[in-house]
Amino acid sequence: MHKIKDLLWTWLLPDSPRDFDREVWEKHGGKWIIFDSKKNLMELGEKLGPFLDSREIESAKYWNEDPGAICVYSLDRDRDRVWEILKSLGAGRRRVWEYDYAWDKNIKDPIAFTYSWFSKFRTILQSYGIAGSMRLLREIMLPKEK
Repeated sequence: MHKIKDLLWTWLLPDSPRDFDREVWEKHGGKWIIFDSKKNLMELGEKLGPFLDSREIESAKYWNEDPGAICVYSLDRDRDRVWEILKSLGAGRRRVWEYDYAWDKNIKDPIAFTYSWFSKFRTILQSYGIAGSMRLLREIMLPKEK
């Protein structure tokens, strides 16, 4: 497993590249989002290495601030198996499954969809505060000056 860090996330990726079928991912790809402290999420992320390299989990990323979230990616057919892996590694109970692109599937479960978006919004506000969240939004939305 190797890591790539950007402004918001630390990506956890397998050491070897994989074939990627974008059409399959757009219909069936999603993620478990687990909300917890940054410390707990970083510990969970470290334990994912063998599962990433063995292809049992596609990839993951965790929020760089505290509190945070970790997104663990898989196809929907593997979601229950991936949840069992996460649970065995000590993942917290504050979690939700969400599709990446298949929004028509997300809105079929309005309780999970609402929980997901409320939890994301709350995490950003707790991590950065109101003023910091507005600065972050501006930094993400405005093009970088050269």
